[in-house]
Amino acid sequence: MNNIPFITIILSMAGSIVALLLGKKAKTAYMLTQAILVVVAVLSLLLIPYFLQNGGTITYVLGHFPSPWGNELRFGLMESILAFVFSLVIVLALIGGKSGIRDDIQESKQNCYYSMLLLLELSLLALIYTNDIFTAYVFIEINTIAACGIVMVKESGETLKATIKYLFMSLMASGLFLISIALLYASTGHLLIPALAESVSAHVASGEFYWPLLAAAAMMTVSLGVKSAMFPFHTWLPDAHGTATTASSSILSGVVVKGYIILLIKIFYRVYGIETIRSMGILNVVFVLGIAGMILGSVMAIRERNVKRIIAYSSVAQIGYIYAGIGIGTWAALSAALFHMIVHAFTKPLLFSSAGGLIEASGHSKQIADLRGAGLRNRLAGIGFAIGTLSMIGVPLFGGFTSKVFLAYYSQEKGFIFIVALALSSCLNAIYYLPVLLRIFTKAPDEVKTVESTEVSAGYAATIWCFSIINIALGVAGFLLVTVLAKGVQIL
Repeated sequence: MNNIPFITIILSMAGSIVALLLGKKAKTAYMLTQAILVVVAVLSLLLIPYFLQNGGTITYVLGHFPSPWGNELRFGLMESILAFVFSLVIVLALIGGKSGIRDDIQESKQNCYYSMLLLLELSLLALIYTNDIFTAYVFIEINTIAACGIVMVKESGETLKATIKYLFMSLMASGLFLISIALLYASTGHLLIPALAESVSAHVASGEFYWPLLAAAAMMTVSLGVKSAMFPFHTWLPDAHGTATTASSSILSGVVVKGYIILLIKIFYRVYGIETIRSMGILNVVFVLGIAGMILGSVMAIRERNVKRIIAYSSVAQIGYIYAGIGIGTWAALSAALFHMIVHAFTKPLLFSSAGGLIEASGHSKQIADLRGAGLRNRLAGIGFAIGTLSMIGVPLFGGFTSKVFLAYYSQEKGFIFIVALALSSCLNAIYYLPVLLRIFTKAPDEVKTVESTEVSAGYAATIWCFSIINIALGVAGFLLVTVLAKGVQIL
């Protein structure tokens, strides 16, 4: 059990190199990638019952060098759940988006695409498990480059433009994060999180280095906020997620932006301590920006006429829910925010995968006006889109409803502000999702460009059904997962 996180990281790294060397053998690269992702998911799953039974955390020392010189991985129940969820989402998104990969990406470059996906998996695992702040920075950079790669590999004008915008903003954010690490190291002399936390706590108690520590915390918050599309740093997201191939959109929205949020949670709770972050006023800023994202992300989605960009702007709103939950600053609210993160991780790939099927059934048009009747021509995609839509709106029995209930219940510290924002955002979700849902199930007139019949592959059907069933399971029995997450965050 001690070795599992290290094995999964090294396995993903080795797989990325092998996939790159396979050249034009796209099918072999796909099978290799899926095999590695499945192995990582299974190994991560094995950790969950172990920590449920034994509790606590494990620290894995790399290279056998002690603190403060060595490098470490630290993991427990929460990290194991997130590693399993992220790996499973990528597996399903790849299966559901396989036809899009075949159509949108040159066969000679598909092995590069799979190599980038394994680098993304590697970097996400490292962000979840690392116990060293500078190692986190290294994998932030790997994650950024790999994410840009899976967007631009489609090689259209709009994806190149989106990639340049994404890369520019991400590199600016990376610079901020590196400067903040330099400030922390200059103030404390440590990079490992346990030693760093001890030194930060001592400085806060004595009042020494207060302003450098505050500046570092603020810059880390902004940096990771940019990379995770926190409002108002979200402007890269609609272009990147709305133009990439379906599998890329699903993975970017479902899991990639979440890795940065996990790292920020570690910084808040393990490096500084949540009470120190609260006293610095950063929690209030995060809460306000989360509320703004919940409402304004939905407002921007209402103005869109491109179905993939609507889903992308919806992600801005859903990320706002997560940040608002983090901004409340309690263990219970953090558990609810993590639960919403998991719900979103399964729901957004469902929406993007379903939208891909609807788009194929409408002459490859992304415009809402051209999707009339698409849910009748591709009924499975229509069902998947309906389930994802109802979940995001917050209809009972779906995952989104349960996560919103827990967020509302645990937001009592903030009074009615969060509950009012939650209700308003849910109404706005309905305003932009329901018209699309009605249109795809309305029979198209003869003059609308349509595809008479759409064949659905077994892999695509399995993806839609798996995402749908998981979403309903989270809606019906989500309280069980929240209880487990609560145990995990208590030992964060």
